[in-house]
Amino acid sequence: MPDRISSKGNYYDKLYTLMNVLREECPWDREQTISSLRQYTLEEVHEVIEAIDQVESNNDWQPLKTELGDLLIQILFYSCIAEESGQFNLADVIDTLIEKMIYRHPHVFGKTVPDNLDDQWNQLKDAEHANRKSLMDGIPPLPALKYAQKQQQRAARVGFDWAEASKVLDKMHEELAEFEYEVLNHSGPERLEDEFGDLLFTLANLARKMDLDAELCLMHTNRKFGRRFRYMEGLAMHANQSLSEMDINKLEQLYNKAKDIEKQEVIHE
Repeated sequence: MPDRISSKGNYYDKLYTLMNVLREECPWDREQTISSLRQYTLEEVHEVIEAIDQVESNNDWQPLKTELGDLLIQILFYSCIAEESGQFNLADVIDTLIEKMIYRHPHVFGKTVPDNLDDQWNQLKDAEHANRKSLMDGIPPLPALKYAQKQQQRAARVGFDWAEASKVLDKMHEELAEFEYEVLNHSGPERLEDEFGDLLFTLANLARKMDLDAELCLMHTNRKFGRRFRYMEGLAMHANQSLSEMDINKLEQLYNKAKDIEKQEVIHE
């Protein structure tokens, strides 16, 4: 570690110095803006989630350590750019966070303990945004499934929600039937998009009612499909065959074989 970094007395000063050195001396870091960093921030968040899955599936903590650092540099980056613009610095970010957490935890830093912590949390957050005209205001630009669940959570605060998950299942079947009707009647893309969106929205709501994160569920399935498809490619290569030359029945057989291999690997872990 260079002396101009290691000589700093604490990790805050080391990070602060590191970020300023990068902004001053690295051409790529110097040209970054608030807007250009957005794509990298989104990527880093997803990589943190992937690393968390590595902990849960393999008890491998090292990727999480690395990815948390990559996410932290994003925070440093934004803070540095803000400071250059005369807006705020990293210390202001930390102070604001500490103040907000103390405000939102009166049951920890105050004297009263509420009956329902979730209700208290929502009330305090709502008070911070008292100028909102709608409960739908202020939802961050999340991925679509996550955004849907946030909307549904907001609506549930005023009682616009099914009491039981079974009611959402009924709605899911209703939406699936409507989508199937449009498909069978060869409807145009607008009708198909509308009905498919309704179906996805209902599925996201069902996940919420069952305390599942719809976005994480789909990410898990994406990774699962990717693993199994790679198994299929390996099996085909081992047999000196090409997936593109197989019919759908053969491909289905390979996929099922890939599933069996995956199950056996889990058993033997």
